[in-house]
Amino acid sequence: DWLGDAAYAMPAIALMSIWKGFGFPMLVFLASLQAIPERLYEAARIDGAGRWHQLCSITLPMLRPTLIFVGVMTAIGALQLFAEPYVMTGGGPADSTLSLVLLMYRQGFRWWSMGYAAAIAFVLFALVLLASALPMVWRRWRDRR
Repeated sequence: DWLGDAAYAMPAIALMSIWKGFGFPMLVFLASLQAIPERLYEAARIDGAGRWHQLCSITLPMLRPTLIFVGVMTAIGALQLFAEPYVMTGGGPADSTLSLVLLMYRQGFRWWSMGYAAAIAFVLFALVLLASALPMVWRRWRDRR
């Protein structure tokens, strides 16, 4: 009983959410991999670079913007987790699958505590803003060094 046990309910929801959201990042990565010019790999092979060196010196640096984009979008999606715990467990057992958005929904529409729900929404906004701004701040800091 995965969804009935507090220790396994959240990992079960996490696995289902990962499976559900796996397609979009894979399409983005596929498009990004296809955009890497083949001449870079050809020049690396001529210079004697092996597959590991090509991965570390060409593929990963060229995928850095895509990695950042997918990471930010995944983080924002994880912060907005609602449908999975609502449908699968309703936030239980013992609130082990209670997400921030589900808590906001409960406060606002079950107990009609709109002020508390609005405060949770503001915290969620701040977390999404932080998740979005952090890579830009980190990049500016890295470029100054």
